Amino acid sequence: DDESDDDESDDDESDDDDDGDDGDDAATAAEDDSAVSEREDDEDEEYECDGMEDEVDEDAEPLCHLTDEDLKLSPLRDMLSSALNAIYESFGWESESQRRAFAWTRPSDPVVLTEEEPCDDDETSGRGGAGGGGAKLPDTFWLDMCSNIKAGEDVRLVNLQLNPERNTGYKGAHIWRAIYEENCIDVDRKRSEPMCYEESVLYRLLSGLHASTTLSIAKNYYPPSKRKGRVDWEPNPAYFMDRFGPNPEYVRNLHFSYVVLLRALRKASAFLTRYEIRTGNIVEDETATVLLRRLLESTILRSCQDVFGAFDESLMFKEREASENPSEEVVSLKANFKEVFHNVSSILDCVQCQQCKLHGKMAMLGYGTALKILFLPREELIAASLSRNEIVAFVNTIAKFSESIKEVRELTAMYWAREAG
Repeated sequence: DDESDDDESDDDESDDDDDGDDGDDAATAAEDDSAVSEREDDEDEEYECDGMEDEVDEDAEPLCHLTDEDLKLSPLRDMLSSALNAIYESFGWESESQRRAFAWTRPSDPVVLTEEEPCDDDETSGRGGAGGGGAKLPDTFWLDMCSNIKAGEDVRLVNLQLNPERNTGYKGAHIWRAIYEENCIDVDRKRSEPMCYEESVLYRLLSGLHASTTLSIAKNYYPPSKRKGRVDWEPNPAYFMDRFGPNPEYVRNLHFSYVVLLRALRKASAFLTRYEIRTGNIVEDETATVLLRRLLESTILRSCQDVFGAFDESLMFKEREASENPSEEVVSLKANFKEVFHNVSSILDCVQCQQCKLHGKMAMLGYGTALKILFLPREELIAASLSRNEIVAFVNTIAKFSESIKEVRELTAMYWAREAG
């Protein structure tokens, strides 16, 4: 299941692959010109986000946009906020940083780009030299795994609970195609045929992300609509079975990716147990700390040693050690692996759907954080290198894949229940 190329490349498209019709061969020159014009219009709209216009009410917000609603205060938060305001009115804040620290209503989720001009896919396809030489790479080589997942200039805080991953109508086949085509790890500028182990690992991670995205779409396919009598988002089990029924390897790659994330979580557990969550909201910080420690102490990390054996990061980059120039080839392979990951991350900047970009970049940031944790040789490097956004993305990506595995069972049961009914 590691050898396929981009056969998953249309998983996130809706059933209506093309809004227009290219038409038959025209009988006259005028009709032929008209057909060509229609095809050009279709090509222009191929990658647009239609926002599921046929499935939502006319006054509904476009599904590709991010929701910016303010979080409502709970009674406890409201009480604490009132108490702090009373303190402020009596004594004032000692500093501007103290005032910001008690901004109770400020969402604390990760940052994504605001709307940008679409980019040219060709700009992300270039690859520089492998670098390296015969010298051994420093222990800090993997510190910049997430450097190409950038926030950009115009950033804003986004609440993930208000912006769950679901079907937006965005046609992203070109993005997935570019991502799979970019997964080519070469040494001495030659493509590895068949896939080397490292290329296979990266392919399975990308396939796992693709599967998780497709499952979120299938589970939340039809949006609420008064016109169509839908109160909440509804699933599309047939869409799920159409994608996954003939391709069980997609589910295997999803499980593989989850194991990689859990291995990283286990390795970083000592650091994460000591990690202080400080957003300025004392109540939510304490809640998040309790939940994180519950995750780290869960039976999954303690009892699933055999499952963790499905992947072992220590085996990566070992094959080249038996070559004529092992030091040079290992350095080249590591440099190419990191460069491919950077290039795949950059491709996400071409996504024109804000919802899709949010979840795609968060998952790649989670992946990059996991790989950084697994490849760094010492715990002090892990503790010194992880940013708050990386930790948030890492934990949320684990949650995303855990939910996806559950959705496989749910959608399978829904499909067969409808078939039997």
